[in-house]
Amino acid sequence: MKLSTRLHIKSTPLKTRNREILLVDDDRIINLINTKVVKTQFPEVPIKAVESGKQALDYISENPQKKYLIFLDIHMPQMTGWDFISVIKEKLNSLDLQIHILTSSIDSTDIKKAKESDQVLSYLLKPLKVDVLKSIAI
Repeated sequence: MKLSTRLHIKSTPLKTRNREILLVDDDRIINLINTKVVKTQFPEVPIKAVESGKQALDYISENPQKKYLIFLDIHMPQMTGWDFISVIKEKLNSLDLQIHILTSSIDSTDIKKAKESDQVLSYLLKPLKVDVLKSIAI
């Protein structure tokens, strides 16, 4: 059985206008690949890649005026994607953030959690692919 590379949660389209794309993954190679894929579709959009939820929170806190489109890994050391979302919900909920889970996890618990989260717009499986970006972009 082949699992789809995307498991949409909500039907909100990807909005890149006036946004910065923030890639959050502890794997540098994945960040490099995802940066290249995103640039093919959105060459005009600024992209920042960080290797932890903490780095992402620090970056967002230092630049709260920006609007972010975030591709977030779930399973990372020190601060998981779920921990990141909890902090966003508690402390930075007023910011304009679009969060898309980008993970290798096919765990039903993670998928259920994403569906139940108001902050998560979609659940995507790694690696990020051009056709998946096109399917959720305006």
